[in-house]
Amino acid sequence: MSTIAIIPSETRSRGIMLMLAAAGLYLALRLLGFHDHFANDAEGIGALLQIIGTLYSVVYAFATYVIWGQFAAVENEILRESGALKDLILFSRGLKETARDPIVRATRAYARAVTESEWELLSRGEDTERTDKLFATIVATVLDFKPGDDFECRAHEHMLEIVNQASAHRDERLALSAKRIPRTLLLFVTVTALTILFLLFFFPFHNVALGVIAVAIAAMLLFFAHFVLTDLDNPFEGTWNVSARPFYDLATKSH
Repeated sequence: MSTIAIIPSETRSRGIMLMLAAAGLYLALRLLGFHDHFANDAEGIGALLQIIGTLYSVVYAFATYVIWGQFAAVENEILRESGALKDLILFSRGLKETARDPIVRATRAYARAVTESEWELLSRGEDTERTDKLFATIVATVLDFKPGDDFECRAHEHMLEIVNQASAHRDERLALSAKRIPRTLLLFVTVTALTILFLLFFFPFHNVALGVIAVAIAAMLLFFAHFVLTDLDNPFEGTWNVSARPFYDLATKSH
């Protein structure tokens, strides 16, 4: 898959339309003599663009760093939670089939439900009541297990520790999944980007072609920068999202 194909076709089309519209508007203003009024203000407009551009780059870098950190944290908690549940299935191998089967069935039912419905629910910010109940069933099957000898007592204690770890990772994953970039920060980044583009329309480039190209490139870069920021903000939908593959493997592969 090529780099450009990663971006959805609709987003690419919108970016191209914005780029062409910005370039066309600048050219039209230039042909109408609009920039003649600002010929002596090029240095001032350039200084203002530099100040606002620096502010935009700092705020954008900060927002991207925070969002990417949250995105990576969700991925880590997915791997830890699914890994703990995999350990639960593997560790239960030493138990009798009558004691092991309920634990394995409950764990795989939960993993299937996560892959089938939880990603979509989390992307919309809705409650995960179904998977909450299924995870509670895993806990209940471990708690209901009655050890018959010292080996089973030690196994039971270890399984309780594993379930507690999985529960902690699930709680952290759900807490991180609910976080989104503050609307005020997103608004500030967006307004700053639009201000940069707006000021470019006033900049009297000596070369008309250079001005058209500069405005087109700036419009394209600012649009796709905004796309990356908003797409990463929700780790469960969009172009770049976290994968439910660890839970799918847990539900389908034998252990």
